[in-house]
Amino acid sequence: MLERLHRLRPPSPRTAAYLVLAWAAVWFGIMVIRGGSSWHYFLQGASALADADDPVRGGLHVYAAAPILQIGPLSFLAVLPLLPAGGLVAMLGWQILSAAAGLLLLWLVRGLVPRWERDDAWLALAAAYFMPVWMFLAVGVAHLDDVLALLLSVAALRAARAGHGWLTGLLLGLATDAKPWAIGFAALLLLVPGWRRRLAAFVVLGVAVAVAWVPFFVGDPGTSNALRFAIQNHPASALHALGINDPYTPPWDRPAQLVLALALGALAVWRGRWQAIPLLTVASRLVLEPGGNKYYIAGVVVGTIIWDFAGARHALPWWTMSACVGLFIARWIPMPDLLHGWALVALFVSACTVLLVPFDRARPPVTLHGWRARSLEHS
Repeated sequence: MLERLHRLRPPSPRTAAYLVLAWAAVWFGIMVIRGGSSWHYFLQGASALADADDPVRGGLHVYAAAPILQIGPLSFLAVLPLLPAGGLVAMLGWQILSAAAGLLLLWLVRGLVPRWERDDAWLALAAAYFMPVWMFLAVGVAHLDDVLALLLSVAALRAARAGHGWLTGLLLGLATDAKPWAIGFAALLLLVPGWRRRLAAFVVLGVAVAVAWVPFFVGDPGTSNALRFAIQNHPASALHALGINDPYTPPWDRPAQLVLALALGALAVWRGRWQAIPLLTVASRLVLEPGGNKYYIAGVVVGTIIWDFAGARHALPWWTMSACVGLFIARWIPMPDLLHGWALVALFVSACTVLLVPFDRARPPVTLHGWRARSLEHS
């Protein structure tokens, strides 16, 4: 028996890619049956943005007239090319593209590790937990804005690690133009080497955000109402678990999320744990987030898979597995809402611990094959 186990080898990179693709197709089929539950927001926003002749609700008045649309203009612009074919066709088209974005995101994560340190079998195992959560976001609820924000933010991380200053700023600016909360990833710009390139990254970020958002504030000052839009403080939120029982979003909440994310992201850069920036940013948002939507967990698994693969390098993707089971699957199991809130608090505390644990930059990566060999040797 041990000899048979010893002869087992991880799948080749090509086989691992086929397995991930097949698993993604399975979950796409599961989620698409009754998917697109939030797509009406994108139809509403894209249609209003295209109707520039409407002096009340159209064009640059869209956010003033409908502050509930907490979605960036880039996401509405992305919907417009498919809109003439009909709302359902546009939804299905972006469900397919958003599902493919999950595969592209995994490819971007793979590139964060040098070729000689990659373990595609390990990444395929992590993808098994990542894909159901991602497909719920991309297909089940069809939140295109979060899909674009997460994909562009990970691309910005790749660009920063490659030393591309202006490209990092542009990608992060586009992510913010797709979903405003993505500005919390701005600590990624600190990874750009050289103060000139870093300054260029910050300038391009500011310009990209200003070009997308300033016209709405100039065209209709009522757009500022969207900044003060408050959502219901859900009983399953971390805010409730922390004893903040305001019925709606407290006025200090959104600024506090941003400050906390930027501070922890900068601390991660200073401590040499750049791989934890996405995880810390998303955890900072959710620990102060009044909403209780399940699709928020997609941002968590993006952060955990980056930390697992490029940072922690455990024998198994424990962070991604725990996030999928403890935060996503647990939301489908009947239990008191307060437990879900405390799970998000535990996520934040756990994420902060990566800044404290000693970090050995020189240690070799731990692979699935290495873990199996050591386990057999111990047996």
